[in-house]
Amino acid sequence: MIPIYIDKFSKVPIYKQLTKAIENGIYTNQLRHLDKLPTEKDLCDLFGLSRSVIRKAYEELIKKGLVVSKQGYGTFVNRRFHFKGTVKDIFSFGNQAQKEIAVIGSVDYRNQIYPILGLQQGEKAYDISYRLLIDGHPISLQRAYFPYKYFAHLEKKVNETENFFTLITNEYNYQISGIYTDIIASEAGNVEALLLNIAVKDRIYFATSRVVDINNKIIAVILHALPGDYVTFEEVVQNEKY
Repeated sequence: MIPIYIDKFSKVPIYKQLTKAIENGIYTNQLRHLDKLPTEKDLCDLFGLSRSVIRKAYEELIKKGLVVSKQGYGTFVNRRFHFKGTVKDIFSFGNQAQKEIAVIGSVDYRNQIYPILGLQQGEKAYDISYRLLIDGHPISLQRAYFPYKYFAHLEKKVNETENFFTLITNEYNYQISGIYTDIIASEAGNVEALLLNIAVKDRIYFATSRVVDINNKIIAVILHALPGDYVTFEEVVQNEKY
């Protein structure tokens, strides 16, 4: 735990002093993402403060998005990138994220994907799995499907771009007319927990985005898994024109 100094003679309210000390610890990286903060009882015993003061300080930090409270587990630093933007931004998070590709492969059928793309069993599609990271923290798992017949030799180009939309529009000359996304709130499974550095059964959002060209043809489908501790999609994501 970082050093905390409380001046009971100061005109600054004690809860604000405590809030500021923890904020400074977070901003200077003395406290890192998912570090556990002391309990209210521990701080009460240490500084001789009332629980209401500690609770108010923690509530301030929660409002600022700097910590999260998990019932039965405690209060934890939350320095994960907080997303706020449009559907288009979740593919690159406003170009702030680094893409870390795990697998570039192909499939000839996926029952969840092929009907959306209008593909028949046996038609090939690229299957690209990757993570997006900001400051080294994974903030999204994405899995993209691009039909071979629309994106020839994509495997030679995908590593050369940080943004799939640049690839689609510049390399393949498609004009995107819209992105349409369906979102489901669920719980993280073992794979999502491992790759996103969260706990199994933590809240997570699964989103399916359909990329549509000006001829009203779905040319790509991208699946997203995003931790719910830093984004509320119902509030910030809507279908939009590209």
